[in-house]
Amino acid sequence: MPDTILPKALQKGDTIALISPSARLNDVLPRSLARGKTFLESLGFPVKIIYTSLPPTTPIAESIRVRCEELHTAFHDPSIAAIICTIGGSHANEMLPFLDYDLIQSNPKIFIGYSDTTFLHYAIESRTGLRTFYGPSILTDLCDFPNPLQFTINHFLHVLAPPTTTPIGPLPRSATCTLDHGAFLYGDDESTTPRDLIPAPSWRWLRRSHSTGHLYGGTVSCVVRLQGTPYAPASWEDKIMFLESAMGDSLAQPYSVDRFRSALVDLALCGVLQQIRGLVVGRGYKYDDEMQDQLAGVITEVFDTIVGRGSEGIPILMNVDFGHTSPLLTLPIGARVRLNSERDEFVVLEAAVEV
Repeated sequence: MPDTILPKALQKGDTIALISPSARLNDVLPRSLARGKTFLESLGFPVKIIYTSLPPTTPIAESIRVRCEELHTAFHDPSIAAIICTIGGSHANEMLPFLDYDLIQSNPKIFIGYSDTTFLHYAIESRTGLRTFYGPSILTDLCDFPNPLQFTINHFLHVLAPPTTTPIGPLPRSATCTLDHGAFLYGDDESTTPRDLIPAPSWRWLRRSHSTGHLYGGTVSCVVRLQGTPYAPASWEDKIMFLESAMGDSLAQPYSVDRFRSALVDLALCGVLQQIRGLVVGRGYKYDDEMQDQLAGVITEVFDTIVGRGSEGIPILMNVDFGHTSPLLTLPIGARVRLNSERDEFVVLEAAVEV
């Protein structure tokens, strides 16, 4: 693993680039995209959209070439300070063998996204050492009507635009959340219906203990698929893993607890869960109280029965503000963190950007 490179902090007047390395929805949701762009500009950050329209019949090779070129353009452009993915999708993994990692390493800057962007986080960090960020995308959070949730924005700025190089500190928790995506993602780009907010589930310690390690993880299905590739960590012994679930087979469905169970078993069979120092699980997409209880039971049983760490006190925390629900934290991948159930805390122990 190369030495860690911290990107420079965002400052007012810095330009943010928007790219679409997975789903290509710029032409499908132009009004929503424009709303996200306008919001970032209202914070004092000029926005540059790097995007080439492609027909649905575009061959895979050409799609890969264009998406890599867009990402390379964003990293190479010295006027750009940060890159935010517009949304996740399904095919970011196709880009990994074709990225110019020397270019990225020579032009370090903030890179942020979640879901399918997990693949790019692992590739960029493993090949360049650049710290990247698991956080909000444009079309899922930063274009909310009438405005993005303030919790999301506050933490985004706290992590990426701090006034001094100081540790991020304790991660906050939101009192409210929304369990669904905005109406516009269901195909109505004209929608101005705000998302419904409900009381957020409380943090839930499934194993009470304390530990320190480097934060690493992502969307659970992507993390499983990365195992055995040269982009996954060679060892998880110094890691605190974070996992979250995507949608089910459609936006209207949650990722089933049964699928999460299968993914955890796969990670156990790879030896990953036997090595980690702790586990943090994000708030599940469309998970009601019953599904949260089911998932808590599955995690406990998998660690007891298959992982074989039932009596070993690694901390396990669930219902943290990240994943496919909102609001969400901006998590610095690879940063040192501490979990402590006695203090009821999840703390980032170092700065994530260079001021």
